[in-house]
Amino acid sequence: MGAIVPTRAKRAPPETRESATGWRGRKKAAIKERIVTAALALFQSKGFEATTTKAIARRAGIAEGTVFNYFPTKEDIALHFFELEVDHAIATVKQSPRLQSAGLEEKLFALIQAQLEYLAPHERFIGAAFVEALRPTSKLGIFSHKAQALRLRYVGFVQELVEEALPKRKRRVQVDWWLPDAFWIYYVGALLFWLHDSSPRKQNTLAFLDSTLRAGIALIERTR
Repeated sequence: MGAIVPTRAKRAPPETRESATGWRGRKKAAIKERIVTAALALFQSKGFEATTTKAIARRAGIAEGTVFNYFPTKEDIALHFFELEVDHAIATVKQSPRLQSAGLEEKLFALIQAQLEYLAPHERFIGAAFVEALRPTSKLGIFSHKAQALRLRYVGFVQELVEEALPKRKRRVQVDWWLPDAFWIYYVGALLFWLHDSSPRKQNTLAFLDSTLRAGIALIERTR
C-alpha cells in the first residue's frame, strides 16, 4: 500500500479572514454603543449614584458580565462618554471649513459650544458627574490617570489653536505655559454656569461665552 499523505486543512482566503475580523469588530462596537446608550439613559433618569451595572445590562439586553468585559465600572462608562464628547468637539473645530480662517476667539467659542451641545441631552448626569469627581478616589476626579489623560488631550488641542493664532514670525516662540490650563479652568467654570442657566435655550451661557472670550483674547493680545 502507498503511504498515506495527510491532507492539509484549507485555510480561509485572506479576504474571508479580514471580513470575519471586521464583523467581530463591528459587533463589539455595537455592543459597546448599546452599553453606553443604556447607561446614559439610566444616569439621566435614575441618577448616576442610583444606577447599577445590573440595571445597565438589563436595559442593554446583555449579561452583566458582558458589561464588565467592556467597562470595569460605571465610572469607566462615564469617562468613555466624556472622551466621545472631547472627540466630537475637536472634530467639529478641525473639520469646519468656516473655522479654518477664523480667529482664536471664534474657534474657542465653537469648541465649547460643540461640547455643550453634545452634553445637553444629559444635563442631569453632567451635574451628578461633577459631584462624583469631587471624591478623591473617583475615576472622574483629578487624581484619576484616565481623567488626567483626557484633560491633557483637551489642553493640548487648545495649545494647538493658540499656536496657530500666533503670527508666522512668532510661531517659534513658546506659547505661554499657563494659557491652555487657564482655558481648562475657564471651561469648567463655563460648564457650571451652563448647568445653572435657566434661560431659554441657554442664551445667557452663550452671551457669557461671547463676552468673556472676547475680553480674555483682548487681554492676551495686549500683554503680548
